Amino acid sequence: MNLLNQFRISKWESCPCGSGKIYNECCKNREISSAQVSKKPPEVQLMEMMRKSMKKYCMHPDQSNCKGKIKNAHALQNNKIISLLGGSERHVYLLDPKRSPIIVPLKNGKTEHIVEVSKTSVNNATTQTCFCDFHDNIAFAAIEKGAPDFNETNEEMKFVYAYKAFIFEYYKQCMAIDIFRNSFAKRPEVFKTYKMVGMYRMLQLKMKEFEPIKEHFDNEILAGKHRGIKTCIVKLPEQIKFANYAYIAPDYDLDGRRIKHTVKGVMHRVAVTVLPEKTQSYIIISCLKSEESIYQNLFNQLHNSSIDKIKFYFSMILSLYSENMVLSPNIWNNWNEETQIAYTFYANLQGNDAIVYSKTIGMVLRNAAKNPNFDYSNRGKINLFV
Repeated sequence: MNLLNQFRISKWESCPCGSGKIYNECCKNREISSAQVSKKPPEVQLMEMMRKSMKKYCMHPDQSNCKGKIKNAHALQNNKIISLLGGSERHVYLLDPKRSPIIVPLKNGKTEHIVEVSKTSVNNATTQTCFCDFHDNIAFAAIEKGAPDFNETNEEMKFVYAYKAFIFEYYKQCMAIDIFRNSFAKRPEVFKTYKMVGMYRMLQLKMKEFEPIKEHFDNEILAGKHRGIKTCIVKLPEQIKFANYAYIAPDYDLDGRRIKHTVKGVMHRVAVTVLPEKTQSYIIISCLKSEESIYQNLFNQLHNSSIDKIKFYFSMILSLYSENMVLSPNIWNNWNEETQIAYTFYANLQGNDAIVYSKTIGMVLRNAAKNPNFDYSNRGKINLFV
């Protein structure tokens, strides 16, 4: 696909509405009535659709044995991680995509949409309707049944944490592209603008990148195995005040060197789970063994660096790269208003803005690595490990 086709729909490609017809014979020349026109930016319309239209669908590969209702499955365990963070207050703070974004007018006449950090019940935090009751119980039993502590030597636990971080992101991507198709079918003249076609191409690319990972996990689950995963574990000697799950591709390692995670146009990511326990905490990072060479240097650094350097790194990386952070009332309420606004700003960054700030993170990490006297315990404004 040439550069121009990244931002336009070819008349010979499959129509973005999902009909299966080519675009030229489907939505290319279809018009809608002016009565349906919305004043909201298309990206805001998509976010609102995401809030209202997440399908209930079990992502487990053994579809023939689905039983019970599709439930609100927790990406992070309620009876262990979320409840521990919520404490007696029984609530946590996170970016809640189920709430309407705030539309902020800019000086150039454009608008910016911001998802606020919201107070959320522990029962509703990190939930998605992506597993039936039966498969939710069996797929994650190794890490949920009896709320066991994490065992660094347990291969099944490491596999399941990696799978859970991946599959919840995969589900959101499936829903995002499905909602885009539905929106395109209703208003093709709006959703074929350069900006929206660019978004569609990114969704297509992510699905292309995610499918081989899904296939690997599915095959292992159906075989009752837990192979093919390389995991790096960082153990912290205290209970941290946040948790996270993510499937991301950090651009820089702990010394600010670029990680070459994109090969022949395909991005390779790591599954990251950060979880507190009563007397300790863990950062669990996994990739496919076939992708081990991409992240081996990062894994080596995490094994050999000081705890302060690791905390310095993840305070910056997770704030920018992950939208699935769960903060305890303790950490959120102890931040002043300026820090809360800064965190919300970073967590909402996307596209070119996120790339600019990622480069800034790389520069900060490089400068710190060059200074033998750098104090990594000074983690700046956004300190997740307070």
